[in-house]
Amino acid sequence: MRKITLKLKNIKYPIYIGNQIIDRFPDLCRKHGVKPHLAVITDKIVAGIYLDEFVSILKKRGFAPEIIIVNPGEESKSLNVLSKIFTDLIQMKLRRDETIVAFGGGVVGDLAGFASAVYLRGVNLIQLPTTLLAMVDSSIGGKVGINHKLGKNLIGSFYHPIFVFSDVNFLKTLPKREFMCGLGEVVKYGIIMDAEIFKIIESNFDNILNLDFKLMQTLVFRSISVKSSVVQKDEKEKKFRMILNFGHTIGHGIEAGLNYRRLKHGEAVMFGMIGESFIAFSRGILREKDFSRMRNLLFKMGLVFPKKFLAKDVILKHIGYDKKIFSEQRLNMYLPMKIGKMRFFNDVSFGEIERALDFLFNQN
Repeated sequence: MRKITLKLKNIKYPIYIGNQIIDRFPDLCRKHGVKPHLAVITDKIVAGIYLDEFVSILKKRGFAPEIIIVNPGEESKSLNVLSKIFTDLIQMKLRRDETIVAFGGGVVGDLAGFASAVYLRGVNLIQLPTTLLAMVDSSIGGKVGINHKLGKNLIGSFYHPIFVFSDVNFLKTLPKREFMCGLGEVVKYGIIMDAEIFKIIESNFDNILNLDFKLMQTLVFRSISVKSSVVQKDEKEKKFRMILNFGHTIGHGIEAGLNYRRLKHGEAVMFGMIGESFIAFSRGILREKDFSRMRNLLFKMGLVFPKKFLAKDVILKHIGYDKKIFSEQRLNMYLPMKIGKMRFFNDVSFGEIERALDFLFNQN
């Protein structure tokens, strides 16, 4: 088992990474002063596969978990579901010095994390992610929240756990499409800051797809190291943390242009990374060799651009372009200079984004 310590101005906490380490979870709880009575929030999919074993492990070590199960999917990140969780927590008499365990993917982590932040004005939180995307992204950095009918993640907070516990063994039951979304996030870390991550995936792609757990531990560890280093420098996303949004400007436009159907968020962001890398290539700041490596690796993940269901003008509109008003507007964006190095620009034009979309529409 390996450990990374995330150090912020007013808090620090460990992130544990390993394979088949779930038996060690109760001992770490005791090490961090977790009281026996705790609430485990999970979803129906994770509960159906892992909950009995997890509860048994906890009970054998003297813990008394009570379970809250939500439906899987973004729809659960709602005020209605949050209200039901509060009711359950009140009825189980969870106290302020007790703990909520977020046992699942990013939705559970966001929902349970936000519940932890506001229930009794804050109770202890442990993030126990079960998806690759949650392990390397959403469980790290303290962003928690729920959706509103007018937009995603509009209601939330920054709330950090007492520790994060990532067991890559959970990835063995992850659907391939979900795994690829997580792997796309890992590729992003390689592009923005750690060229070795990119090289490992590029050179061992088939072994990674076959879940070589030694490789997965290395990739998860290095990815968390990147995310932690960014969060430590800019916890509240004043500027530098925007580097993690690489691919999101174009990706969000594509997502919204599809009415959040057909593509998963991670897939849309991968297309966004290709498009934003194309902008860097077109500017002459990214060599063709590096651009080709990025494009080829991302398309190797089975991406098919859904151009039949998209209109370029609609994507641009969702990004924020109105030619009558904003024709001269410039966007802030981190662009790759090479694999492993980014630079901030405040002058990306909608014309450049439009040309990047043209490139995407001509792929596949």
